[in-house]
Amino acid sequence: MTYIILAVLALVLFVVGIISLITYAVTLVFKKPQTSTMEPTKTTAKDIFVYLGIFITLCVSVGNFIQIVFTAIDQKYRDVITTNYDIYNDGVRMAIASLCVLFPLYVFLSWVASKDISKFLYKRDLLVRKVMIYTALFVTVCTLLGTLITAIYTFLGGDLTVRFAWKAVTVLVIALVVFGYYYYALKRNYMLKTSVPFLFGIVVTAIVAFSVVWSVMAIGTPSEMRAKRVDNTRLTNLSNIQSQIYSNFQTTEKLPATLGDLTNAISGFSVPVDPVTNEQYGYKVMQQPVFKMNYTTNRKELVTPAIFELCAKFDTERKYDTNGRQVVPVSPSGDTMYSVNNYYYDYDTSPFWNHGIGDTCFKRIISSDIYYGGKPF
Repeated sequence: MTYIILAVLALVLFVVGIISLITYAVTLVFKKPQTSTMEPTKTTAKDIFVYLGIFITLCVSVGNFIQIVFTAIDQKYRDVITTNYDIYNDGVRMAIASLCVLFPLYVFLSWVASKDISKFLYKRDLLVRKVMIYTALFVTVCTLLGTLITAIYTFLGGDLTVRFAWKAVTVLVIALVVFGYYYYALKRNYMLKTSVPFLFGIVVTAIVAFSVVWSVMAIGTPSEMRAKRVDNTRLTNLSNIQSQIYSNFQTTEKLPATLGDLTNAISGFSVPVDPVTNEQYGYKVMQQPVFKMNYTTNRKELVTPAIFELCAKFDTERKYDTNGRQVVPVSPSGDTMYSVNNYYYDYDTSPFWNHGIGDTCFKRIISSDIYYGGKPF
């Protein structure tokens, strides 16, 4: 739903930009001579860019705030049938970054516009200002209708009712706040001093600041995200080593004695090391394979599987069940043997590479059913 809202806002933003530019061009062509230095009679380029900037920063800030709140709701009410979680929270991190930059800009531009109207009261009736405000109100009404339609649609589709109910309430509240504020802006008497805009700005800024702080605490600090990505590199390295061991086994029919035996100048493979310590990863042969000759087929058969162990030291905890959901506690990976066919990839949420903080070893087995990619022979 977030992407639908942002798409609608982007389309409206494009239309508003075109209308604003046309309005500015028309005022330049058909402008009237100035009757007073204190009351110019035309829309200036500054007015165009200020109000266009207000509209852009408003739309993007609202979209980012909705995404942050939706992420909080998804984490609070996880759906058992949903497995495609963003494990690095890329979307919400981008929303936080955009909100930290664009929301203060929106507040500043709104303050500039308000001060300008207080100084030149005629600017309260500028066409570009009215276009921006009425467009914001129009988008708000469309959002209310879209929320109702989406609520009914997702309910009929079997989505988690409580989760989407909170999302619908969030969008409705935000839409009503935007609608209420700009409706007040249209009716406001700028000749009278009032503290309503100031108090409104303080409350909204506090809510936005709280959402940013909460989001950072929920998804992890920059140092925690750094540690998670370093551990991702370690798992990628171990998976590459595992793949090379399997490939080497298919050729030599035995496990390498050390990881150094995997270095191959012809294929260009060089054994990766820990990205932080530059130390070699742990490796241990648990069981070499046993073959027997099948004289009927005149080929070897794998009787006893090959088992080896790869180890690394991690800074974070990885915990996923077979459905790709995070679970507590983490099952020690060393207690279970998994096939070498289970490779690791970025954004992987399989349980085959679960690990705790500190030293963790992964037992891998090459069994007869995958030897040479088929049945034993």
